[in-house]
Order: sequence, then C-alpha cells, then structure tokens
Amino acid sequence: MAPVQIGVCTWALAIPNLRETLDVVKNDLSLRCIQLGFMGGGSDVPVETVELVRATGLTVTATAVGFEGEDYSSIARISETGGYVVDADWDLRREKTMAVGRVTSQLGVKYLSVHVGFVPHDTADERYTVMCDRVRSICKGLGELGVTLVMETGQETAENLLAFIDAVGEPNIGINFDPANMILYGVGEPVEALELLKDHVVHVHMKDGTWSDAPGEKWGEDVVLGTGQADIPRVVSKLKAQGYAGPLMIEREAGDQRVADIREAVTLLESLGGQR
Repeated sequence: MAPVQIGVCTWALAIPNLRETLDVVKNDLSLRCIQLGFMGGGSDVPVETVELVRATGLTVTATAVGFEGEDYSSIARISETGGYVVDADWDLRREKTMAVGRVTSQLGVKYLSVHVGFVPHDTADERYTVMCDRVRSICKGLGELGVTLVMETGQETAENLLAFIDAVGEPNIGINFDPANMILYGVGEPVEALELLKDHVVHVHMKDGTWSDAPGEKWGEDVVLGTGQADIPRVVSKLKAQGYAGPLMIEREAGDQRVADIREAVTLLESLGGQR
C-alpha cells in the first residue's frame, strides 16, 4: 500500500495571516498538503483566498468552517454555542457554510469539515429532528456544489454518530476522524470508534489528548502528537488495515510552540509510514 500523505490544518499554526501560514507550511515544514480553515468571523470569505492558495502549489485536502460565537471554554458552553445548534445564528452559519462550500468547489476540493454541534442522544427529542433537518439542508446545498459535508468526531459516541448520519440520509455526508476528540470530549476510545466508523471515514486529523478526571464534563488535555492517550501508532495502523488511503492532517490546538510541535508530529508520522 502506498504511504499516506502527511499534511497540516492551517489553523494549527495559530498564525493570523494566511499568506504567512502557507509560506511556513511549504518552506519551513516542507509539507505539501493543507486543510484550509475558515474559522470565526462572519459569513464573508476573502475573494483572494482561492488565487492565494493556488499560487502556492499546495494541495488542499479539505476545507473547514467554524463560527463566530462558538465558545470552547467548557464542554457545557460549546454544547450550547457550537455549530448549527443556535437558533438565532442558524441562518448566518448556514450562509457562511455555503460561502466556504463555494470556495471549496472553486478549488476543486471535495470535502468541507465542520463540528455540526451537539446532537441530542435521545432521538425522540424534538431538537434531534431540528439538527437532522439543518444538517440535511447543509448537505443538499453543498451537494449542488459537488461538495461532501464531513462531520468531525468527538461530540457524539461512535454509535450515536452513525445513527445520526443514517437519520440525515444524504449521500454526501462523511466523517473526519479525530482520535483526540474522542478523548477530549470523553465519548470513547479512538481505535474502538474507528472499527464502527470505518465505512464513513474520508478524512483524518492527527491530534493527541489525555483523558480528564471527569470525562464528558471536563475537557481532557490537547497534547503533542504521540505523547497522549490516543495511541496514535495503533490508530494509524488501524486506518491502514481498514484501507484508508487519505491524508493524515496534523491539528495542534494548544501550546505556544505550534511549529515545533507540528515538526515533532511529522517525525512521528514519518516513522509510521507517512510521507511529506
């Protein structure tokens, strides 16, 4: 099997300027793949983004969208403010998702990833139907652009995520598997989750974490890849065994040595058979 490609999420570098971010990815990290993030802010997407990215020659494996007003200060707060949950923000967040979808299509990229927001565990909850309808609406809009919505793991158990995807019932919905999120949100062991989700995983984040002392109530800790409890070597081995041939995208979202931490992650992934 051909080695999987190593890349990085643009927001992982924590550099506000996109041009500078792309320069560091290409020239300092010597990586060829990015996941292009549009995090926070309103619905406007800079018109120059497409040409800026094209000029670098970097491959965009997926885009990602996040929203102004999402509060990650605690699991409780993000459950109230994340994704498409907030009624007052639904129209604006759908508009931004579609704007990023258009950029995704212009770049010739197939996948757009997002944390859709917390889905109730009880399928009889009226909010469950609301979330199904909203995600279905997003899928239909992106489908017209030839784009697949890719849900991030972490906010639901693997079983609940599968049930939700089935309830949405659209052909252009997949999973961005993030092993650390399973731990950070306290919803399950990554390798076990992969076994259940394997048929839907189309994109993968490489992030590591440690369990909190109150899983599901308090955040675990985001740590340097290979130093946490996600068992990254086993995750990569499992992905390969299941036939995954997509990219491994490094996502470091904590610490003040982001580029150094990403370099360490690249070294680990190369030792596991990935390539720059």
